[in-house]
Amino acid sequence: MKIRGRLIIAFLFITIFPLALIALCYNTILTNQASTLEDDYQSEISSENLLLNPIHILSTATMTDFRNLVHVADTNPDMLIRHDYLANINKDLSSRYSFIVVCKGSQVFYVGNKKAYNELNPLPGYRTFDEGYTDTISIDNGYLIKQKDFYLTNYEHAQIFLVTDYSEILPRWKSLIRQLIFSGALILLGTAALLIIWLYSGIVRPLNILRIATMQIGAGNLDTPVRVNSTDEIGELCRDFEEMRIRLKEMIEDRIRYEQDTRDMMSNMAHDLQTPLTSIKGYSEGILDGVANTPEKQEKYLRTIISKANDMSYLVDQLSVFSKVEQNTLPYHFISIPLHSYFEDCIEAFSLDMETKHISIHYENTCPKDTHVMADPEQLKRVIINITNNAVKYLDRSTGNIWIRLSPQPEEEQTPLYRQLNPDGSEKQPADDTPAPIHFIRVEIRDDGPGISPEALPHIFQRFYRADASRGSSKRGSGLGLAIVARIIAGHGGRVWADSTPGEGTSIYFTLKETDHSE
Repeated sequence: MKIRGRLIIAFLFITIFPLALIALCYNTILTNQASTLEDDYQSEISSENLLLNPIHILSTATMTDFRNLVHVADTNPDMLIRHDYLANINKDLSSRYSFIVVCKGSQVFYVGNKKAYNELNPLPGYRTFDEGYTDTISIDNGYLIKQKDFYLTNYEHAQIFLVTDYSEILPRWKSLIRQLIFSGALILLGTAALLIIWLYSGIVRPLNILRIATMQIGAGNLDTPVRVNSTDEIGELCRDFEEMRIRLKEMIEDRIRYEQDTRDMMSNMAHDLQTPLTSIKGYSEGILDGVANTPEKQEKYLRTIISKANDMSYLVDQLSVFSKVEQNTLPYHFISIPLHSYFEDCIEAFSLDMETKHISIHYENTCPKDTHVMADPEQLKRVIINITNNAVKYLDRSTGNIWIRLSPQPEEEQTPLYRQLNPDGSEKQPADDTPAPIHFIRVEIRDDGPGISPEALPHIFQRFYRADASRGSSKRGSGLGLAIVARIIAGHGGRVWADSTPGEGTSIYFTLKETDHSE
């Protein structure tokens, strides 16, 4: 839930919900109190008046008793001067906090509660009216007094007073007010507590988790995950933060691996440079010391020095090229080149060096003779040299074979991945108006070396991946040769992959775009 939705719900929750609960609670309390008074006074009592005008409620509640007395005074007044009758009536009224006072003439004839009567002011005297008699109601010193003036059968005037102690209802009214206030406060506190818990679990708690994670990252600890299940903006922020933490951790781990690989590469290259340097130094000293005392020896020494210098130049060149590849600054000069003649020239260029290493080159081309490919001749040559040098480096015997085969890429493998690649190797979506599919030429360079284990095969095109680690060889290497191959082929819009059988050999494949001869 979004924060806006939470705030709207919180607003409705803190306004409508407490008001509804308070209204329900108040209605229940008032109804219960009114029902209790109705049972006591045998009269219908309004819960609204009970809260707003309790004296009126008491007056209304005692009206039934007063009307009964008025009825007796009007129909059988002599009954109201019988002590036994008055005692029974007063006994019944005492349960409702009331009593009666009867005056006969100017004398008090009967008092139902003398203690309460003494607290009253003098009761009003008998009043005559031209037309009938009027009942009156008055309030005196905490008592509600209802008065009825009447005549006895002997025409003697008399009075009956119904006196109700309304102070007895005030504790109930005060208790009612306290109940209403307490229940309202309890509802408000409960609503606020629930709202705080809900907001804390949805907003404050994720923020605390995020704050702790930030402190952990600030302290260099990237292993503390941020786990939040909410779907609001803070939850999205926490998930973005977790993704950032994971990416940052991966970047740091990659950086650490990169630095370690760089150190290993420098160590390997130092070792690889030390060997030709030692040879150059030894043969140079041999010439200076006169060890090479014949023209044949001198020529042999000089050729060895040149060969070792070329090895050193190759290593330095590899490092320079990889640096440009990593920074995407390696320049490409694409032209349409004839496939067959280009590979024949390349093979002829390094076949002599292979012969000195007792490596036989076998070339096979099943493509049409006029096939052209779009490529950078220098970079493509670097690809071929890197793959063949890698095969020679890990050859586990004194002689070996390398096969170079050119063939059209099968139609079922002409996928957009091969046809549409950006220079950085990422996939490029073909345009809707592409006139025709692009065809590829597949190049296979295979050796009969020890092969590569299935576990190591997917990693051989990664930078700094040690070929000797994958092939179990004691030889050292920079781990850049095949990584450079993969980047260059990707820059050509092609694809590179490998297939190997341990103990039989390894095949490196890559594809090149075929072009028309007119290009």
